[in-house]
Amino acid sequence: MIIAIAAKAQVPNFGTTAGDQKLYGYSAMKYRAKAKTWETYSTLQYGVTDYMNVGADLYYDGSDSYIGYTFRTGKKFSPYFSVGAQFTPSFNLGKNHKFAYMTEALYMNGNITKDGRMFWVTNTWLEQANHELSSAKQWTYLGYTCPLGIKGNSITPMAGIIHDWKFESDVDLSFGAYYSHKNINVYAWTNDILTDHPRFVLAVEFKFSNK
Repeated sequence: MIIAIAAKAQVPNFGTTAGDQKLYGYSAMKYRAKAKTWETYSTLQYGVTDYMNVGADLYYDGSDSYIGYTFRTGKKFSPYFSVGAQFTPSFNLGKNHKFAYMTEALYMNGNITKDGRMFWVTNTWLEQANHELSSAKQWTYLGYTCPLGIKGNSITPMAGIIHDWKFESDVDLSFGAYYSHKNINVYAWTNDILTDHPRFVLAVEFKFSNK
């Protein structure tokens, strides 16, 4: 059920969309060690076709609040390859809805094993502000889904690396896990492990159908 979470999430994002007439939601709280600030991020997206979502997100970085308008597309070509893209212009709510930044993302994923339990995910995040590329990050993960013996329940640990396409920071680590119960996932995640300010994420996501 896991699909794509909009920018600022830093948990793995998959190539497919929610699906036609399906409502997708995600909400997270994030804390950076020694930074004394909390971040919050939430998004709601609705599938207008099997291959496109539209929606909005709210992000608070500890000082300013932003609203973004999300356009998301994606398709599964085989069990071993899915690809998607997302575009989210964001605006500062404290400055009369002034344009703040544009986020663009490319998502790819696929199975490694035939049963689909082991899989790979890559996410490319580009952020543009003030007419220039302000951030370009690559996230690459391996994951393995472990069924818990109850239908619709599993836990999936994942681990990966982060690198900067602008080469302004060193390669870093990210890892975590999500627990799945039917159409709900609960995340515990961390990234920037090798820095002085690692980030910790607690999040929940859901998907419901109107059909």
